[in-house]
Amino acid sequence: MFNRGFMELDEIDLKILDLLSKNSRMSYSDLARHFGFSDVAIRKRIDKLVESKVIKRFTTEVDHKKLGKNVSAFIFFKTRSDKTQEIAQQLLQLDGISEVFISLGVYDIIARAYCGDVAELKDLTERKLNEINGILEVRPSIVFSELRGA
Repeated sequence: MFNRGFMELDEIDLKILDLLSKNSRMSYSDLARHFGFSDVAIRKRIDKLVESKVIKRFTTEVDHKKLGKNVSAFIFFKTRSDKTQEIAQQLLQLDGISEVFISLGVYDIIARAYCGDVAELKDLTERKLNEINGILEVRPSIVFSELRGA
């Protein structure tokens, strides 16, 4: 058993989490067959993981290119320290920004953006972000390719 914070997880729980992180639509039946358990046993384990908030939500991974968002970028921000949280919330409201992370390091905030083209990214970084009070520096970095674990 592994202690992961407040909940004890065994190898089966960890493997269920791994499989669901790769395919959140995997059925109880498929998981049960994989482990040689009943659907009910798998459902109880997943319910326990959801109840304890180890599983926060089940999500969908979107192919942004199929939605016309051909440019992916990370945008790094230096901010006034008293404005970081407020700026992060404002960034989440902008079209094109999908994720926002408050960080400790060289940059205060890192955001993920998806734009139709480089001109749209330029407009986001040069015009829309300039309207937010407290941003001291903006450094976009375009993603050329993305690798994901299996």
